[in-house]
Amino acid sequence: MSKCIAAIPLSSISRLSLVEAGGRSMAQVKEALGCQYIINAWFYNMNTGKPVGNLCIDGEVKARAGWAGYGLTWDTGPDIRMEVVPGAKAGRSYLSGVELLTPSRGPAEPASYPAEYGGKRGRSAALLAGDYLILYCSGDGTADAATPDAMREELVGIGTLCARAEQLRLLGLDSGGSSQCDFGGGRRITSPRRVAGYLCVWTKESGQEPPEQEERPVSRKTVCLDPGHGPGCVNGAPDGSYQEREFTWDMYRRIAPLLERQGVRALCTRTEDSDPSLTERAGVSNRAGADCYVSLHSNAAGNDGWYDASGLEIYTSAGPETAQRNVLASALADAFRAAGVALRSSPIKHRMYTVLAKTDAPACLIEYGFHTSKEDVEKLKDSGCRDRLAEATARGLCAWLGAAWQEPAEDASGLDADVDTLAEAGVISNAGYWKAGRYAADTVAALIGRMAEFVRGVA
Repeated sequence: MSKCIAAIPLSSISRLSLVEAGGRSMAQVKEALGCQYIINAWFYNMNTGKPVGNLCIDGEVKARAGWAGYGLTWDTGPDIRMEVVPGAKAGRSYLSGVELLTPSRGPAEPASYPAEYGGKRGRSAALLAGDYLILYCSGDGTADAATPDAMREELVGIGTLCARAEQLRLLGLDSGGSSQCDFGGGRRITSPRRVAGYLCVWTKESGQEPPEQEERPVSRKTVCLDPGHGPGCVNGAPDGSYQEREFTWDMYRRIAPLLERQGVRALCTRTEDSDPSLTERAGVSNRAGADCYVSLHSNAAGNDGWYDASGLEIYTSAGPETAQRNVLASALADAFRAAGVALRSSPIKHRMYTVLAKTDAPACLIEYGFHTSKEDVEKLKDSGCRDRLAEATARGLCAWLGAAWQEPAEDASGLDADVDTLAEAGVISNAGYWKAGRYAADTVAALIGRMAEFVRGVA
């Protein structure tokens, strides 16, 4: 499916909210909040993560553009409308976007939009058509990618089934690789990009009450984990028995649940099948306001073939040693020593790697060993060794964060097995969160709904 359209009666909406992603994926936000509809929303700076335009969430102004224009605004949701924002008629929440149909520009007039918004791309938009809110999303790089004019024409055709043409109000949302949505019932457009925020809709028909307040993703300590490289990377052992991209992804999957169990939120810079640029990886951390950033790698030495260099080392961008990035590196090195991991003679080094230089938070890059060393490769391939490295990494991070390490409960293994079963069945999407064993009521409600959908599908 490369295009999804949802027509939502305004009378059915119990709540409509703008939600800051805080580095979470669309699936994680939807699962945490239990909304029925979710779509990417405002434009943002890819490097800083800051909103572009005018944005206000539940009375808190998040961005001021220095100008006013038509945008969507509301107080609770069913009262959503198009007004000048910011302005006297604006509600508690509002966002600006690309004004494709407004009170002063109807379907008979040509669309007007910035040149950078043009071209055939993935598209996301919100249309007000009489008593309906119509959400539109098409995948980037698919047959349903569209120009702004083509999308507007299609939505005018749909909107006029519900209202007169002059009553239609259409706002273009962030587009291209940002376009993504989940309208339920398998109507889903996915993207590896972690956007800045989403528009979430709860309906009365769902039987679920929306949370009184969205989970604030920055309310607990956050670590951004960056599994180095991705599909297409050929880094690995000379004999082909080890691949760095497989190792780094597996290490992320081992470290993240350990952090979640300690109450530390673990973000990831990519999906298993994506390979974002170095700047994009740093941007995930910056947009989330992460407390620290750790890039996961294995090392190489020599030209081709095996080499004698071995051991773990950690990179930061520069001194002094009192800088928090280096305090973080020292905490990690201490944890590795305590776990009996072999380190290089001088395990902390400095180099201006892009991911270290462009990340706002204290950042480290861990080279867990050399995949050009026969001795290290055997360790890096070993599952038990990976577990030891993952726990040492998590312990070092928690020590730096000031999070006291708590040993898992006696029955944690049983919980983990149950969580893995649900994850494999597609009922849950964030196994680490559920293995942590601390759940908000709205999250449990969302899980119950997903389990009910799964059972109905099986039946």
